[in-house]
Amino acid sequence: MINLGYSNKQDMKTLFYSFLMLLYFVPQVDAQDIKGSWKGDLKVMGQSLPLIVHFEEQNGEWTGKMDSPSQNAIGIPMKKVLANELMVSFEMSMGNAFYEGVLTNDEIKGNFSQGGMKLPLDFTRANPEDIQKKEMPKRPQTPKAPFNYEIQEVSFENKSDNITLMGTLTKPKGEGKFPAVVLITGSGPHTRDHEILGHKPFWVIADYLSENGIVVLRYDERGIGESSGDFSSATTFDLKNDVASAIDFLKKHPLVDLGKIGVIGHSEGGLISWMLGSEENDLSFLVSLAGPVIPIKELMTKQTEELARVSGLPESVVKSEVNKNKQVYQAVIDSQSDEEWKAALEPIFEANLKEMYVPENMWASQMTSLRKAYESQLTPWMVNFLKMNPENYINNIDIPVFAAFGTKDLQVAASQNGNRLIELFEDKPDLLTLKVYENLNHLFQTAQTGGVDEYGKIEETFNEKVLSDMVKFIKEQ
Repeated sequence: MINLGYSNKQDMKTLFYSFLMLLYFVPQVDAQDIKGSWKGDLKVMGQSLPLIVHFEEQNGEWTGKMDSPSQNAIGIPMKKVLANELMVSFEMSMGNAFYEGVLTNDEIKGNFSQGGMKLPLDFTRANPEDIQKKEMPKRPQTPKAPFNYEIQEVSFENKSDNITLMGTLTKPKGEGKFPAVVLITGSGPHTRDHEILGHKPFWVIADYLSENGIVVLRYDERGIGESSGDFSSATTFDLKNDVASAIDFLKKHPLVDLGKIGVIGHSEGGLISWMLGSEENDLSFLVSLAGPVIPIKELMTKQTEELARVSGLPESVVKSEVNKNKQVYQAVIDSQSDEEWKAALEPIFEANLKEMYVPENMWASQMTSLRKAYESQLTPWMVNFLKMNPENYINNIDIPVFAAFGTKDLQVAASQNGNRLIELFEDKPDLLTLKVYENLNHLFQTAQTGGVDEYGKIEETFNEKVLSDMVKFIKEQ
């Protein structure tokens, strides 16, 4: 899904350089031209995400906010808005996300970009009835001062990639040696708090763990927030190396018990936990929260099916999408280059259009749309991700593991992944603590359907029973 959480992208100078040059040569637009509210629909994985943007002119500078009504995300601030009589551009106050569009006749035509993915997004003037007057739902678990632990802003280096990662260390008060963990975010660009739709789950986790005697390090991913580097070109292996650097940082901290260092990874971060657990000799334990276990191509196929079905699509469309994506994933896995998989997708798309009875006079436009949709999503990260099989790493793990899944998780299915994990630990059952939580979704919130549209509507950020079980596991190591 598109990440509408908040973060602080440090430097967008290069992204806006060409646009700024236009500002020098084109007269500034009058404030009435873009002032007000605009509506558009962002097409993501076959689903439509309604968005509303609001622009105001203050003291000669533009400001803006975005609403995502279906996700209950209201008033998300824009960090930078630039405009002239030809173009509109804005950067969101979240990791690696920006928009550039052309302004013509009360319409803005452009592209929304995030994490290496570029999607078409057009806006038209919004009517008063389009604008939902809502406030962001409450987030009662977001930590509030005073804190019963110390907070320290820290930095550490991934020397092999010449990257500086900025983070926050929460540590219990006192002089003793404490267990310590690194938090690993899921897929997509994230700040240290893993911010999504006003929720800050990694801050909630860090707060709970440090209140209970555990040192926690969380950090902005490379190229996000205050960290240097480039996120859009990073693969899972690159992100794993960043975590290894974080572990090295903890090993040098005077308050950390060197015999009790672990990692807690969510989703893709859970996969990275498996990777580190199979090779990182200094880890004492690992926690995988909704971490994939089955081969990623199977995981993605199941995810397509579950999300499409819960969104209300007809069963015939669900089956068609699953079949198409299964073939696409296999074509990518079998290919040795971008050119090879792009060519391999053509007959798959043609067969899909025939299956869906698309008129032949519409094929050209539909083929173009399919190419753009898949090529924007099949980034270097995704191509690498699809080829991965977590089982290859899990088989080599010989340290204690806490693995958690939710029964309402539609992205990493509990039964499919949990059962396979039990099989993989059949020869070493004492190392595995497996928990399956009723009615929890992919973010470990209590949910009704598990659909992504619920994430922002739910007030709970992270279920406290899972937090309690994690603390118990860590303290037993």
